[in-house]
Amino acid sequence: MIRTILSCFLLCVSAIHLAEAQSFFGGLRGAVTDPGGAAVPLAKVSLIDESTGAERSTLTTQEGEFAFNQVVPSTYSLRVESPGFRVFERKGVSIATQQFTTVNVQLEVGQVTETVNVTEEAPLLETGSASQGQVVDRQKLIDLPNLGRNPFMMSRLAQNVVQVGNPAYNRMQDQSGSSQISIAGGPVRGNNYLLDGIPITDALNRAIIIPSLEAVEEVKIQASTYDAEMARTGGGMFNTYLKSGGNTYHGSAFGYIRQTDWAANTFFNNRAGLPRVENPNRTWGGSLGGHLSIPKLYNGRNRTFWWSAWEAYSDTQATSAEFAVPTMKERAGDFSSSFARTGGMQVMYDPLTTRNDGSRDPFAGNIIPASRI
Repeated sequence: MIRTILSCFLLCVSAIHLAEAQSFFGGLRGAVTDPGGAAVPLAKVSLIDESTGAERSTLTTQEGEFAFNQVVPSTYSLRVESPGFRVFERKGVSIATQQFTTVNVQLEVGQVTETVNVTEEAPLLETGSASQGQVVDRQKLIDLPNLGRNPFMMSRLAQNVVQVGNPAYNRMQDQSGSSQISIAGGPVRGNNYLLDGIPITDALNRAIIIPSLEAVEEVKIQASTYDAEMARTGGGMFNTYLKSGGNTYHGSAFGYIRQTDWAANTFFNNRAGLPRVENPNRTWGGSLGGHLSIPKLYNGRNRTFWWSAWEAYSDTQATSAEFAVPTMKERAGDFSSSFARTGGMQVMYDPLTTRNDGSRDPFAGNIIPASRI
């Protein structure tokens, strides 16, 4: 019994480590040199999150190299300090999901009280990973039309993505419809889904959770040659990173409405002289986030942050169906005047006459005796 419990415990721990291996973190590396191109060892390199103020620091090696691993996707300021050189500072260094960027720094001779601010440079190159993919950032998720408000449906912005599912089924609960996607020639519904590094793919290769657009910071659609840590799938990867609060409070509120009175009648209804069917739709929600602050007890600025998002919708759709109900004679067991849709008699068979070959005899006159009802 103890051995069984221990085995289950080790299995759970292994599963946790496997889940941790699949991540949304990015990275930043580079080298620091002097004006002559020689390496600058032991220079202090700081990476500062411009949203939360969180700061990480490291020292360059004897070869002047530095690296930051497990960097949360955000926009950062890079600061480099070394005695005898001016302070180097570059703002707006964007690290996206699973993006490993290289930034090389050349210091200028001067006093440490002097700062060189870099505002424009060539675009950062991703040379630390062979993974190919495209990031759909927060601005695209907010600004571009998305009828079902499904972040995974924005994958159509990426190259080599083909969506073959019914476009009507792209809402927050349409796991099957929104998973009908092929990435880079991979199998339809052969993709893997990660949410903040946690696998959310079920046995049918569908996302078990479709987060609200108000909660998503960015989605990276990764095609072939992604890192081995992703594993599992022969298709593509949806690596989703959720929003986090910052030092300033901010949020959103939205609402969409489609009233029946604002819509035109359908062609076939007009042709048949039928009125317009009631079909209103209302979608609403919002979000709010910032740093945790408890007056006189705790100030989470630069330390503790939170974000919440909520949305819902109400959709009314008219449906029609046909049902057959028994007549008064049929309720009494008399089916002598009952006919099928094909025009033939609706024959009622006596189940007590069933033979080994499955044949049966009909009731006499197609009437079920009252004693048998």
